[in-house]
Amino acid sequence: MAISTTKIYFFNLFCKLMPPTRCNKMKIRLLRWAGAKVGKNVSLFSPKILGNFDLIIGDNCWIGHEAILMGPAESKIEMKAYSKVASRAMVVTGYHDYGLQYDCIAGPGKWADVTIERGAVVGTMAIICPGKTIGEKAHVVAGAVVTHNINPGVRVGGIPARIIKDFNENE
Repeated sequence: MAISTTKIYFFNLFCKLMPPTRCNKMKIRLLRWAGAKVGKNVSLFSPKILGNFDLIIGDNCWIGHEAILMGPAESKIEMKAYSKVASRAMVVTGYHDYGLQYDCIAGPGKWADVTIERGAVVGTMAIICPGKTIGEKAHVVAGAVVTHNINPGVRVGGIPARIIKDFNENE
């Protein structure tokens, strides 16, 4: 079920007015009221949610201060159990088709779903581009820009993000 843009306005307003570490149960209630599916034991600091996409947050997830989750209708952001999106990180499902044939170089809007698999972490000020999957227990370091799918059990960083550590290898 897509988030109601009218109802999410009140969620965002409430998050802006309340201290980031307070009123978690009320934030969760408001987010569910707006149309998101929210699991058990979720911690919400003060994220900003923009758009009317499907939002699914699994059990034991964490979303940090001023994190932005944004997407157009018909798109989906899914955070599986134990995943985290750190402060000021951005997860986006919308983009444009670019070409000279359009009146503006940015042509029609498009979308692609984003999935953050179980136990994965998106670091502070990282950006997850549309259509990407962050693999199970993967770590996107602070400031990275994810332009491709991330395999399970790796740490990625940089612009564009590339593997800097593989936790699957024996040390």
